[in-house]
Amino acid sequence: MMSSIKKCSFYRDSNGIAMGKGLGNCDFDGCQSICDGDIQFCEKPDAMRKYFLDQKGKEEEGAIKKELPNLKILGSLNMKSSQYKVLVVDDEEFIRTFIVTLLSKKGHRCVTAMDGAEALDKMNSDRFDAVITDIVIGKVDGLTLTKEILRRYPGLPIMIMTGYTDDYSVEEAIEAGAQEFIKKPFSITEFDLRFRKMMRDNEILKPSESKKNEMIFNLQKESM
Repeated sequence: MMSSIKKCSFYRDSNGIAMGKGLGNCDFDGCQSICDGDIQFCEKPDAMRKYFLDQKGKEEEGAIKKELPNLKILGSLNMKSSQYKVLVVDDEEFIRTFIVTLLSKKGHRCVTAMDGAEALDKMNSDRFDAVITDIVIGKVDGLTLTKEILRRYPGLPIMIMTGYTDDYSVEEAIEAGAQEFIKKPFSITEFDLRFRKMMRDNEILKPSESKKNEMIFNLQKESM
């Protein structure tokens, strides 16, 4: 999904790089065509989308590489946590590996999936305590995946990640049912704190849900 207000960096006029006002020259991918700088009307939308996705991926990978030396911090945080089995869903291998490394450092077990379809298959054959998913993961996006997971497994804690803050909002993630939302690139400390907060909140809610279900059961029993 391209944002119509985002101006293309390849758009040029007689004064150099313009701000999307009026017609100018485009030199993207050898086009040499005339446009007004609006990505929404690019003559090569697929190539342009791939370019921006590649650039975003490089930015995220660079940010993650800068964070890798800080993995030692994670082990030194003076906070205890339970061990969980987590499904990590992202179409970028380096991001999957990074998150698995973070969680493994805290003793959690991880299973990975490249897209929504694979994630649902993994959930059909295994039980998980939490899911961490990117939004842009193929045909079944992270929001759709979240809704489907919660339809099958109500109450399962889910964290949504995204680097596309202009196209997706925290509100959309919450409406889909996610308990946490984190923007890429993120620090190791932020990720760890958000994950543990999500799991802590879920543990707090569990007794309430159990008590609620027990009350409903007793009321139904008394009405018989």
